[in-house]
Amino acid sequence: MPKYTKKNRPPRNRTARSGADDCASIDDGVSTCSNISDATSIYDDSDACFSTTNDIILSSESLDDKLDISIEGLRNKDLKTRENSLRTLQTLFSQKYIVDLVSSRSENLIEQLINCLRKSNEIEGQLSAIVTSLFIIQLGESNDELFIKFRDVIMPILRDESKSSLLRKNYAKAIGIICFVACEDISATLELMKALEIIFSRSYLHGDGTIPILNHDLQELHTAALSSWCLLTSTMPNNITHELIRT
Repeated sequence: MPKYTKKNRPPRNRTARSGADDCASIDDGVSTCSNISDATSIYDDSDACFSTTNDIILSSESLDDKLDISIEGLRNKDLKTRENSLRTLQTLFSQKYIVDLVSSRSENLIEQLINCLRKSNEIEGQLSAIVTSLFIIQLGESNDELFIKFRDVIMPILRDESKSSLLRKNYAKAIGIICFVACEDISATLELMKALEIIFSRSYLHGDGTIPILNHDLQELHTAALSSWCLLTSTMPNNITHELIRT
């Protein structure tokens, strides 16, 4: 399939970044990024261990330090330390729009998030998926190379039926958001959508018209995969959307 790109999006121009602008970006971040001010806008309340209740005091003066300490904590060999660092990052990214701080640390963050995702431990993996989604939203720019990096880590685990359905559910949500924000290649998006459909098609009626019997966690996984599929459908040109719906 030839390489196409998604329909033109509004330009994401950044204004000149003076020191005053940096401070304004941090102090006014909550109103600027209201759509991600609550992690429940991406992940539902059933992910109880990922509450973003503001136990972390977010002052402009301490954001740099909290971000650096949390990123460094992702390197720690202790699982609990990594989980706590991910929770701090979740709070930072969901409460503040700090694109300049995040961009300047993006290489380090990408490396550590990929490592955490690849480990696919239950809680760590679910937290990593949430933080990665918020990280991509913070960056807010198309980057096919970055999408591929995360896709190549997430998809093998998402396809692995030996992994827990809850873990795979969060990975299904994450890859949809990552692709929606970062991927401009329509053929890569369609490939991902096909992989997601393979997952949620397990909820289709059987050939004899009977309803498949699925436990609650599998239902949530299929719902997450379908949700990401629908999100990505919104990025398609009309002719491709019509074809997807017909098939």
